[in-house]
Amino acid sequence: MVLMESEQVKGIKRHVVVDKNGFLIAVMVTIANIHDSKAACLLMRILKELCSSVKTIISDGGYRGELAETLRKTFGYVLQVIISNYREQGFRPIRKRWIV
Repeated sequence: MVLMESEQVKGIKRHVVVDKNGFLIAVMVTIANIHDSKAACLLMRILKELCSSVKTIISDGGYRGELAETLRKTFGYVLQVIISNYREQGFRPIRKRWIV
């Protein structure tokens, strides 16, 4: 499963969960001042009900920190955060993360 957040509209964030093929499983829209980890925990509750066989969640850098331990303890998920190594500007797809 892949978990990503996007803030393309000022003041609003989209949190998206897709499967490994990019098919939408769940989406949540929050105001921008809601921390990513809170939205992720709510989405993981939904995911647990829909897809009980999930073991690993791949996410972008917005979901790092204490969230990994919280998801492991609460839901049994391993959170794998994929961060870009590129320093220069411009679009570069990142393997595994660029499913959405």
